[in-house]
Amino acid sequence: MIWVGIIGAKGYFGDALARLVAGHPEAQVSTVMHLPELVGGNACRFGSTVAGSGYWSMMNSVKKSDIIFSGLTGGPAEEMYSMALSYGKRIIDIGDMHFLNSFLHENNAYPGSVYGLSDLYRDKMKDASIVANPSSYCTGAILGLAPLAANNNADMDTASIESKSGISSLRKNDKLIGTSAANSCGVKTYKVECGDYAAEVNEQMHTLFGMRTAAAYTLYIIPGTKGITTTININPQTGVYVSDILDIYRDFYKSNPFVEVCSKGVMREMKNGFNRYFCKIEASTEADSGRITVTTVLDDALRGVASQAIQSMNLMCGIDGIIGL
Repeated sequence: MIWVGIIGAKGYFGDALARLVAGHPEAQVSTVMHLPELVGGNACRFGSTVAGSGYWSMMNSVKKSDIIFSGLTGGPAEEMYSMALSYGKRIIDIGDMHFLNSFLHENNAYPGSVYGLSDLYRDKMKDASIVANPSSYCTGAILGLAPLAANNNADMDTASIESKSGISSLRKNDKLIGTSAANSCGVKTYKVECGDYAAEVNEQMHTLFGMRTAAAYTLYIIPGTKGITTTININPQTGVYVSDILDIYRDFYKSNPFVEVCSKGVMREMKNGFNRYFCKIEASTEADSGRITVTTVLDDALRGVASQAIQSMNLMCGIDGIIGL
């Protein structure tokens, strides 16, 4: 039995994760700590001889768990990571700070950390001490770009990425910019500064496929909307016309049960990805210009966070990634 601690996961995503663990045949929740318990109880001491009740509660939670799903950021996250690793525990980061390059990699603070997109990193999961979930937005963007990058079919510097979602996927530090646009129901649309998301996509394209992308990333928030729809427009490589675009995607994801490649016109609404554990992908090529359009749809709480974290846990523990899903 895998004993799972859930520490600091925010409500919408934490609830989805707890439900999946509760239904998992080989895992059981050992403890749940909500963020107010940690903040109010002073869970972070950073070398101080004085520790609050939250610190000792967090230590107790860590000791009772084999794997910890952490929604913590900043000081409390560093404190908990150091504590967990000293006890030989393993961590899946589902927090707001998904782009962990400086925190985990450049400083080598926690060697062995792996980017938590199991579709592309499954072979590295088993030995990882820390797996860091990607942002929900970048999940769709990276899965949409990966087959083109792997086959060198497209000019990555021409990529234009646009995501639309409700408010649930926002990180606490995301900045909203008001616009005059409204959806068909008259609900105002907001634009989000998303330099971090563009950097996250760029880093993964380089790590996985050895190529950089100067992708322009635009993100719109439409209150009341569920799920994330991402559209990628990108030019083919010079002299290349990709006529069999769907075959490229189907071949790339043929062994992946969590990605569904759809024929053109099948997924027209975001609700097609609701309450599902997989990402839907549609791709097409313009007849005249050869420009490629890729659309991905996923449920932000499930495919974007919770089921992705469960897949990572399964692979870290050496069991089939689909167990419990």
